[in-house]
Amino acid sequence: MAAPSPSLSTRNRVTLRCYLHNESVTFENVKEFTEKRWNRFKSCAKEWLQLAGIDRTIAENLRSQGLLTSESEARPSLTYVEASAKCPDLGFHETCYRRFIDVKRITAQKRKQHESDQSLTVPSPKKLRLRSSRTSATSASSTRPVLPHHCIICHRVERCITHRGKRVKDRLCQAETFDAGMIIRKAVKESPGMTCSWPPTAKNLTIVSAAEMVPPQLFNLIAWCTGTSEEPLLTEYVEVSDDSYVRLMSLCQDIIYLAGNGRKQTPKSLCLGLTVRHLTGSSQLVTLLNKFGHCASWDTVIGLETSLAQLQLATSHLAPAGFSKDTPTILVWDNIDFGEETVSGRGTTHHTNGIMIQSRISQQQQQERPAVKKGSRSLEPVVTELEPYASRGRKGPVYQCDRSVLDKSQYDRVMSKATAKDLLFLLSKFLFGNSSTPGWTGHNIQHQQEEVLPKSAIHYLPVIEAPPTEMTTINAILQKSISIADQLHLPHIVLVFDQAIYAKIQEIRWTREDLAKRTVVRLGEFHICMSFMGVIGKRFGDAGLRDILIESGTVAQGSINGVISGHHYNRAIHSHKIMFQALGKLRFSVFLENLTDEERAKYPSILQSTPNVQELFSASPEELADLMSCYDAFIRERNQESPTFRLWSSYLDMVQLLLVFIRATRESDWDLHLSAVRSMIPWFFAYDRMNYSRYLPAYWLEMVTLPSKNPKCFEEISKRGGWTVQRQDQHPFSSIACDQAIEQTCNRDSKTRGGITSLTLNRGAVQRWILSQPERSAIARQCEVMSGIDEHGRKSKELDQARIKRDGDATAAVLSTVEAMIDPFNHIAEDMVCLSSGVVANDDVVADLTDALQRGEAAAVRFMEHRLIENKEDIFTPIKQNKLKTFSENLRSGKKVTRDTVIKQDRKFFARLLIVGQKRKIDLREVLSYSLGSISFPLANASGSLAKTNKAALLHAVEESSADAVVRELPSEAALMIDGMAHVQSMRVIPETFGGLSQAVLSQICGLALKNSCSRVDFVADRYNSISIKGTERAKRAEGGSQTFKIYHKDQKTPRQFKKFLSNGDNKEALLEFMYNNWRETEEDLHNLTVFSTSGENCQRMQMNDQKLEVSPCPELSCDHEEADTRLLLHAKHAASTHADVVIKSPDTDVAVISLSHIDDFPGSALYFMTGKGNQSRIIDLKKASSSLSVPSRCLIGLHAFTGCDSTSAFYGKGKQKALKMLEDNPGFHNTFCSLGGAFNLDEDLLASLERFVCMLYGQTTTSINDVRYRVFCSSPSSEQSLPPTRDALIQHAKRSNYQAAIHRRALQQRMNAPSPDGHGWTMKDGELAICWMTRPPAPDVLLECVSCGCAVGKCLKGRCSCLNSGLPCTDICKCTNCGNFEEEAALALDEDNCYDEL
Repeated sequence: MAAPSPSLSTRNRVTLRCYLHNESVTFENVKEFTEKRWNRFKSCAKEWLQLAGIDRTIAENLRSQGLLTSESEARPSLTYVEASAKCPDLGFHETCYRRFIDVKRITAQKRKQHESDQSLTVPSPKKLRLRSSRTSATSASSTRPVLPHHCIICHRVERCITHRGKRVKDRLCQAETFDAGMIIRKAVKESPGMTCSWPPTAKNLTIVSAAEMVPPQLFNLIAWCTGTSEEPLLTEYVEVSDDSYVRLMSLCQDIIYLAGNGRKQTPKSLCLGLTVRHLTGSSQLVTLLNKFGHCASWDTVIGLETSLAQLQLATSHLAPAGFSKDTPTILVWDNIDFGEETVSGRGTTHHTNGIMIQSRISQQQQQERPAVKKGSRSLEPVVTELEPYASRGRKGPVYQCDRSVLDKSQYDRVMSKATAKDLLFLLSKFLFGNSSTPGWTGHNIQHQQEEVLPKSAIHYLPVIEAPPTEMTTINAILQKSISIADQLHLPHIVLVFDQAIYAKIQEIRWTREDLAKRTVVRLGEFHICMSFMGVIGKRFGDAGLRDILIESGTVAQGSINGVISGHHYNRAIHSHKIMFQALGKLRFSVFLENLTDEERAKYPSILQSTPNVQELFSASPEELADLMSCYDAFIRERNQESPTFRLWSSYLDMVQLLLVFIRATRESDWDLHLSAVRSMIPWFFAYDRMNYSRYLPAYWLEMVTLPSKNPKCFEEISKRGGWTVQRQDQHPFSSIACDQAIEQTCNRDSKTRGGITSLTLNRGAVQRWILSQPERSAIARQCEVMSGIDEHGRKSKELDQARIKRDGDATAAVLSTVEAMIDPFNHIAEDMVCLSSGVVANDDVVADLTDALQRGEAAAVRFMEHRLIENKEDIFTPIKQNKLKTFSENLRSGKKVTRDTVIKQDRKFFARLLIVGQKRKIDLREVLSYSLGSISFPLANASGSLAKTNKAALLHAVEESSADAVVRELPSEAALMIDGMAHVQSMRVIPETFGGLSQAVLSQICGLALKNSCSRVDFVADRYNSISIKGTERAKRAEGGSQTFKIYHKDQKTPRQFKKFLSNGDNKEALLEFMYNNWRETEEDLHNLTVFSTSGENCQRMQMNDQKLEVSPCPELSCDHEEADTRLLLHAKHAASTHADVVIKSPDTDVAVISLSHIDDFPGSALYFMTGKGNQSRIIDLKKASSSLSVPSRCLIGLHAFTGCDSTSAFYGKGKQKALKMLEDNPGFHNTFCSLGGAFNLDEDLLASLERFVCMLYGQTTTSINDVRYRVFCSSPSSEQSLPPTRDALIQHAKRSNYQAAIHRRALQQRMNAPSPDGHGWTMKDGELAICWMTRPPAPDVLLECVSCGCAVGKCLKGRCSCLNSGLPCTDICKCTNCGNFEEEAALALDEDNCYDEL
């Protein structure tokens, strides 16, 4: 773009006005013309003066002001300098200008006007003329023309044209088919071939080179035949639209390729063939396109690729073509994985890609190309040996600078202007809404004052065939970079890497002064952004950010981990921008609510009378500054009052810091970049990003000290555009990071679908692909341009109305989601809470989240002072981690380390305790009578939860005992009992609204009943009490945290994380209550079904009567049951009074066991159990199954509860089937398990019988479980988990089992009146029900107070010995030397039954 005339510098004081304005254009900066743009505008204006429309009106207005002249006027038109002197406010909107000079619009208007003129002329039937002078009515048929008697192009007999200002008739001209064909054939035959030397490169395969081959006669004929032009020309191309030009040129090249029988190649045939090869690697697809005549053959494509590889080898010693000398240059290197398919996955290719960048495209200097032989399809592999790198040891940098450079406040002042812009952006979003103003990027594009930087020159470097993880490759990168610098006559060159390569590069560079002088190494901003977003995700992910993004629909559930970690760059940036807008709007609205009327009146031009964004930005600076100052004071005040407000204000601060960092890159502002990096460093230290904590401070200090170490490089790099990449020059605020540029260009072009597909593991074939990759990628990009899909000239996507609306809708969705959860800025409380689950953070989490920045800043300053400035410590020394806690740690269950701490139960440590017990005269039997842990490991998992077994094994054993118990179908007119919540949880497709969900559930249960010919269906659900024996199991399912929802109406959206929604008992209660009430107004046709549904203790009956729904309460089914397991039996008993057959449908084995145990209570009805899914679904006749059992069915409730169910533990390693087999073989225990649960209190006789059963379960016949525990240990020393529990732990387990069995045995009672579980194997702690594992200490006091010493002198006979002071002898675990504090070991007298000799 040409620069504005220097004589116009005084116009900066004049407000420009768009002289080409279109009413649809709003909120766009007015620019001043350049001489080039003014001339282009005048040329198009003269065209518009000959046409009709609003653009003609614009041109006539300018002509009336004397700025333009028409073709008939003799006086010359004004230059831009003359025009601007006449109209000082002469300017234009970019959109208005592009619309006015659009050639397509001008051509379309000409065609439209031409067709309108033709329609005015009515052809006269009396004046018909022959097409040829040789043709007559009496001519022989062989000499008659084959074409019709009208124009072959426009299909009219007559038409009028404008000739020299007059309307005249255009006569038909003669067009003989054979003569015309000969003309075209001759033109095609004589058309020149490709004149470039072999192999053609990207600069030779362009649409311009294609135009040099296509004769005008061929092009125009195709244009006439397709109706894209009616202009009768033969010597030059007819004028067509850009899209038509591309398509016509493609057809013409196909015809030339066909006429040459494939021997005359065209730019399209080569370019398209190689591009398809590059993108897919498919020989079949290339061959298919070749057979259709669109591209070269596969052999030709492979030959071209081979020649390109040979050319790369021949020119590998040269810098890339197109560079200019003595111009500041940046080299970017990155890892590239080609990922070819191998059987084992080993042997894939990992190489190093590079690009060279200069700040503007320079005139390319032609290099003499070496000759390359044509026709070869294979490439002899060339082994390029890299020079081995010999390490000189690791040495850290030392930066000569004052400690004052570390002062963070000076950099905060640099960022203040950028943060003010972001606050203005939030203010505009608040005042003008989300759907009317663009997002953050679009907003800055509209209001950017800086000129657009010129496009950068980007050149692909030859691939280094080695991974950058090796130091030899790193050394080769440095040597190659120095070589390029020498070829460009540069004293130094800038290198950009991601963190992994940066660390290795610096390891070499810091040890070699020559490399340090010639190179300046930078960390890529693109990767810094991703790592910083990972810090944000770690801090806020489990505080509610994850759930907000999913529930609002901003991020899909499958993509959330990539967003939280920052690895999905585009999604993560977009998500944080949306959150920034939404939360910023929420916080600002709370601020305005707290302003008094008098305070509001101080900002009239902002809060009361601002009609658009432009006026907001031109409002009083003092007024804006005062408002922002008041806003900052409000934030500081609320931060002190509310920890939740403070936490999420810090989120806005961190995202704003991220946006400032991105702004620095997009505006190419070096000072702002360094200031943002300085503010980011503490966060990396705070959250233990060790690599960036080590190398980002080193990078920052090197750049800060660059003016003194390398002033010339600092001068180059600190200029706008000197350290970023500009890939387009259409709109401002568009510079990108160098490491992002290589990802978008070279790496993207190198990676094709499937890696190096269609290649063997032949070394030559792989090397051909790699060597030709840079030029092949460039040709592929040129193919896009040739096809017309290049988006040059398109306005930014951020300004598209569809994008603005989409972002506005996303922001509104986040707002509604946060408001439905917990508004962090309206939550005034002393607690810090998770927004989605309402979980309160503990004191440690609150302290770490609050002090994170201060602790990170202290660690960062200490690191830079000690390791980088004063050199007191090596930079490579491990950095101490902070291990700050977040809400994720708050949700994890933890146990305090006290005197009753968990003793690690591995075998070595267990043996160690017993050694101490032996040495200090402790009875081993006594030691083993303790659980040796704070929980009973035979009954618990290592996490402290209940030990589990396969519950379904008991039902499978029952089924195996009765082969005919499984039936194929149900009898008709049965009653169907459905486990309601199990049905809801099994739904695969969740409707969008709660009303839709309610109706879907009702429709499904009715459909299931009708499918099985049932006349009654019961929807039976659980109750979810706050204090419940199932609380431990439910807490385990909801351990990730869950949000409590309130359901207000049927159109309310269902949560996207529906399973997480159901993990909260309050949510289940709310859903069941909503469905209970919603079904009363249902329009669902019940088809003569009677439907019973429950909610809480209530039950209602629904049925159709005369096409009208009748709903009535059912008091006989109102009950206090907590579990649907027992309530299903109560409903089944009620249904049995009117139905001969009752079916219970549930996936839970507990329900089957309860039903079998109560089978005798259904004497007059058949009872069926429907369970399983898919191929495992089956129907069990419970009466047949019960009759086949070898034990009384009433035993099953006691056996099931004692051997493990939802609320009780299983015995580790002891399954259900073994216990059932023991019960079958020992009838004496039948009464024991029939009696278990008969009362809520457990009597001693029943306990003694249960103890004998457990002894037999572990293969012993004794009656003491402690004795069995001792015997099992002596016979096979093993872990605590595989031993029987202690008697103390067994008593608590028996109490829990008895309580649960008592609940199940009262399934047919409406009111159980169950006592509190406290004291029945559970205990109340801090208002919550917890499992009571034991009543005794975990171990004897002498073991818990275990003392050991490490005396090196004194033989443990002096007062300093800790064992001696405690009155204890030393043991084998003491680390003392020459110990004299011991007792003679006595031989252990073991019983005859014991075989334990040594530990």
